[in-house]
Amino acid sequence: MTFFADLEATCARVVERAFAVAFPSAIEPVQIARKLVASFESQAAGSGRGGRRFMVLLSAPDFARFEPDRAYLERQWSVMLARLAERSGRPQRAPEVLAQTDATVATGTVTIAVETLPEPKCLLLRVRKGMPPGTVLPLQGASVVGRDAGCQLILLDPRVSRRHLEIFADGDSFCFRDLGSANGTRLNGTQVDGGVLGAGDVLALGDSELLVEAGDDA
Repeated sequence: MTFFADLEATCARVVERAFAVAFPSAIEPVQIARKLVASFESQAAGSGRGGRRFMVLLSAPDFARFEPDRAYLERQWSVMLARLAERSGRPQRAPEVLAQTDATVATGTVTIAVETLPEPKCLLLRVRKGMPPGTVLPLQGASVVGRDAGCQLILLDPRVSRRHLEIFADGDSFCFRDLGSANGTRLNGTQVDGGVLGAGDVLALGDSELLVEAGDDA
């Protein structure tokens, strides 16, 4: 079965190349999306927590054709890869996708170049699940998360303790510690008392989930 699957994939690549030569302007966003997914999956095992930037390299004519919708397409491709990254269960910064011209790329074809990004120094905590949804807390100094009105991030979750956990700076890193909460804290699905946070990590407390994201260093 594997032999025939490999043969089919090889034939598909040959047909795709032949099609590109015959119809040099036929490259479409969905074809680029497939190549982005293949590139993401081929490098997923070795990627770091700093994340990756995927460069969609196009010929000048193809780039000009996509230019009016380039910002929209970059956002959609980025969202697509971010969902794949989230489903992988591996803590990592959300992937970025940018399109640009490259004189070495033939019209009707696309090349994907991948750049590994450094671990961001500025981090944000976003309420991914729970109330209030989408709330963002920039991490700086020390912050307490819980139900108490004095917390820097207040969660409307009865299973979250009044002062559930604290996040604090430790050198160039951010760490957290559970403050003796009733229901505990989970980091990427594992119950822990504390640890170091990085982009892509998920903190679960009560019925709420908090996603650690890369922020703007500025």
